[in-house]
Parts: sequence; C-alpha cells; structure tokens
Amino acid sequence: MNVYFTVDTESSMGGAWQHPDRRPLNASRRIFCRIGGASFGVPLLVRIMGNFGLRGTYFVETLASRCLGEPDLRSVFEFLLHEGQDVQLHIHPNYRFYSDWKDAQRNGTQYAIPEPRDLIGHFSESLQLELLSEAIGYFEKCAGCRPTAFRAGNFAGSHSMMRCLHKLGIYVDSSFNPCFHPEVSFPESMPSPNVVRNIQGVWELPVTVARTRLPEGYKGLKFADSSALSSPEIRTMLDSAEASGQRHFVIVFHSFSAVKARDATYEEMRPNRIVIRRLEKLFEYLAANGERFQVQTMGHAAANLDLLEEGSEQELPDLGIIKPSVRKVVQLINRAYWV
Repeated sequence: MNVYFTVDTESSMGGAWQHPDRRPLNASRRIFCRIGGASFGVPLLVRIMGNFGLRGTYFVETLASRCLGEPDLRSVFEFLLHEGQDVQLHIHPNYRFYSDWKDAQRNGTQYAIPEPRDLIGHFSESLQLELLSEAIGYFEKCAGCRPTAFRAGNFAGSHSMMRCLHKLGIYVDSSFNPCFHPEVSFPESMPSPNVVRNIQGVWELPVTVARTRLPEGYKGLKFADSSALSSPEIRTMLDSAEASGQRHFVIVFHSFSAVKARDATYEEMRPNRIVIRRLEKLFEYLAANGERFQVQTMGHAAANLDLLEEGSEQELPDLGIIKPSVRKVVQLINRAYWV
C-alpha cells in the first residue's frame, strides 16, 4: 500500500482581518516554528522522516507572498528543495483577498471581498483559474518548475476546481476530505471515501478516513492526522486499510502542528511533545513494515499516472470507542498551554 505523508505548509492570518495592528504570520512563526535556536515546524518533520529514510510531500501555500513578500516564501522553498523534499501547491485565497482589501484601503477605493473568502472550489471557474495561475506563478519563481499536484485550502475542492487544474496541467489532487462534506469538500457530488477516482481528467487521492463511535466529524468520520489521532488509532487505520486492499493511504499534517501556540499570533509557543512522539512512532512503524507500506510522494504519483487506477468502494476502518476515548482524555489535558 502506498502511504503519503502530506504537510499543508502555510501561514496564518493571525487575526489580521479583525485587528488592524496585525498582519499574516511570517514563515519563521508558522512554518519553521522557531523557538529559541530550534525549529519545530517543517525542519523537525524533515529530520524525523530522514532518520527513517523517508520523504514527505509539502503542499506549500504561495498566495501569502502577496502579504509577506517573495523572500519569505522563497525561504520555505529553498529549505525544502535543499532537503530533497517533494514540494507541491496549496492555496488559501484569503491572502489574495486580504492584500486586495488593504490596497483598496490605501487607495481610498471600494472593494467587495468575495465570499466564502477561503474556499477556492466554491468560486466561479474564471476566478479559480485566476487564483491558481497566480499561485503557480509564485511557485515557479521560487521552485524553478511547475507543481504537479495540488491541495485546496480547507479541503475546499470541487468538480469545477478539477476542471481548472486539468486546464493548467495539474493531474493529481488530494483535496477531498469526507469529514468536511457537504458544506466544504466537493459539495456538488461526494466521491466515495478512501477511493481513488479520476474526476474531470484529474486523479483524486482523497485524505484517508476511518469511522469513530464518538460524535466527531461528518457522519462519524475521522481523517488520518497525527496531531488529531493517537498512535494506536493511526496504526489501526493503516493495518485495516492494507488488509482490505486499499492501495493509497493519505495522511495529513500541518507545518505548525508540532507546537502549541499561546494565541493566534504565535509570538509564544512550546513544542507539542505528545504530537512529536506520535510522529516518531508513526515513521518508526512505517519503516519497520516497509514490505507492507511504501512511503511515496504526490510528485511520484504525478510522474507515474499510468500506475494509478480507480479503486472500488470498501468498508472503512473502524476505530471503535476505546482508543478514541483515551485519545480524547489525553488531548483534553494536552490543550493546556504549559503541559
């Protein structure tokens, strides 16, 4: 079974919409997550995966360069490319609209902020193409090449978005997250969970989900995220998916998920030791079971489209109630900033 460890590598508005004295957070805070002389963002992930000979896919959000400048974005690309990681495209339209809004304020002109302002797949196709083209332009300037895979911010994919990706030469997407359906992720027609599909000429590798008996997620679904699931839960999902014949397993993480921030500004943060330990256990398990789990990248999938094929519906992994309940207790304690 192919396993993809994907990292949404992104800034944050940091409360800038609501507080005129704030601005979106730079890469040092939200992507590198620097605490003193150490980094607990993407450098930590690269190091831990490298200890086991593994690589991840980093979906880098590029529209924030509208607010933070090209050097800030370039620092992210330079680090990841130097470390030999797979870098792909991520978009949060929020930053483009915020930049346009601030420009209008400075010029004394009116500006109508598109709504919903951070769900790219919900806009007209013409606006989607405009946003994607701009984001790809920033990507090309920093990476020296075009992206071959994509993930929408907030998992806000749609069939119209897939048509836009196809027009722009991107043939692999990983935006569908059934935990967010129907309001956000592919609202027109829900694909089958955990099943690879070709939609509008683009291969959709959905975020992997499992059933939970707790009241969390849309229709009791929980997606594979090492910051939100315990190590036993992730292992249960991997083992069950592999036993059922699932061929592609997509894990989600975020560049900032291994820290605990005191507030939205990330001026103060601490390492999230519980999440870091989960990551170490996950990669240790994947490496120890390399004959069952092949850790791949989205770039590899995009370069080998002929190996992708549509899957069939299957029973979803079930996390039961004991493991999720234990995890809930641990997370409740871990939410305290100073723990």
